[in-house]
Amino acid sequence: MIAWFARNGVAANLLMVFIIVCGLYALSNRIPLEVFPSFELDVINVQVAYRGASPAEVEETITIKIEEALADLEGVSELRSRAQEGSGSVTVEVASGYDPRVVLDEVKLRVDRISTFPDNIERPVISIPARTREVISVVVAGAVSERELRLLGERVRDDLANLPDITQVELSG
Repeated sequence: MIAWFARNGVAANLLMVFIIVCGLYALSNRIPLEVFPSFELDVINVQVAYRGASPAEVEETITIKIEEALADLEGVSELRSRAQEGSGSVTVEVASGYDPRVVLDEVKLRVDRISTFPDNIERPVISIPARTREVISVVVAGAVSERELRLLGERVRDDLANLPDITQVELSG
């Protein structure tokens, strides 16, 4: 290919002019560049706290009922649930071409209609999650009790949260 361009200087010059024109066009139209462009997530989270309940109990009394209520909802491409001790969550993936806010309203209506939840659960929290970017994860470990590790983790979390330019610190585990 290089040999061909060496024999055909006019073609090489035309290619160079074409590349320069494309570059000038791109500069004049200000192609937007962002390191972290904003976009809306096509996911809806349904979270329910059920203090003292086992994962099996949460699954049976909460997540399965939510999945059944949302199973035939138009605009939903996938449902994923997670049951853990004391809480359960269902992630609703919105199908392409549907407005997540419209689907969110319908999810709220259907979850609010579920009348067979246990009496001692907290009100379900239904939301479109905000897009966050994890910068760093800190792990606290040691040969001490779980309670001491949690207290140390809370102290580290509070210290980090008090630093300037840090907007969010979460503690898990």
